[in-house]
Amino acid sequence: MSTIKSVKITNWKNATQMASRVNDHETGFADIVIGKGENYVDLDTSHYYIVMIMSGEVSVSCKLYHNRLIGAGNMTFIPRGSKMLLKAVVDTNIILFGFTTTIIRTDIEMLEYFCTHAGKKDYTFNTLPICKAMNDLLLLIGTQLHEKRLRHSGICHVWNTYFFHMMVAYYNKDEITAFMRPIISGGADFKSFIENNYLEAGGNVSRLIILSGLSTMTFKTRFKSAYGMTAKQWLDQRLKEQILEHAAEKNMGTHLMANLLMMRPQQLTRVCHRFWGITAGEVIRRVQAGEPLVELKEQSVNKEENV
Repeated sequence: MSTIKSVKITNWKNATQMASRVNDHETGFADIVIGKGENYVDLDTSHYYIVMIMSGEVSVSCKLYHNRLIGAGNMTFIPRGSKMLLKAVVDTNIILFGFTTTIIRTDIEMLEYFCTHAGKKDYTFNTLPICKAMNDLLLLIGTQLHEKRLRHSGICHVWNTYFFHMMVAYYNKDEITAFMRPIISGGADFKSFIENNYLEAGGNVSRLIILSGLSTMTFKTRFKSAYGMTAKQWLDQRLKEQILEHAAEKNMGTHLMANLLMMRPQQLTRVCHRFWGITAGEVIRRVQAGEPLVELKEQSVNKEENV
């Protein structure tokens, strides 16, 4: 698929890594060895990172906390857009997991729990132990990174989804919510929050507001100030771009597109009728034939309807 692009998840020197981008979702893993007393500094982290200490011990600092010691068998969280400093207390092996968009959709019940609890408490420093099942997964990923036999970078998205499934299966809701709160809390940079959570909202403005933990009026005011349009207009614009991008792909069909967009086929058809007055199948046919699409004018640009 043309939408998969190889990227770097970190600029760490000598990191053995593989990462990829699919549409606006970028993710990957890196296996890193850092010697005693060595530092790694990233002045502006481009991804959310989960730092997993496979052996050794490091001192970690970022905008959430400073000089916290993390030992072997534990993991910690680094927010996007932060200054990150890691210093090895002893020779240390790290598996670094980076991503730009969370995959909370792997568990609907967990998503609902986040909607209820996110942003209600200030962030406090949290680590999680690396359970045996998670450790086994990380060892496998590390081995595959070094063997370099899995050349299709799309495997990174398989690892990403599997990682979050493991989180849901082996840690309780309160542990995950506390650990991941900087991602899902409206206390984070507002534009960063929107860019990294709109997929979790499924195009539903009300759900996005709940995830933010802000009042409806505050959310709408901050959104208009940040983007110059309403949240509904922005979500529709992103959805149109995604539909047209998928429609251009070889062997694309209505059911496949709906699956890629995490929709039911009937829902996708309703969306296409609202945007262009035609079915999803006709959108695909016209895009692939190079025929023009004419957007319909919204009856009410302020109507915050669900897609």
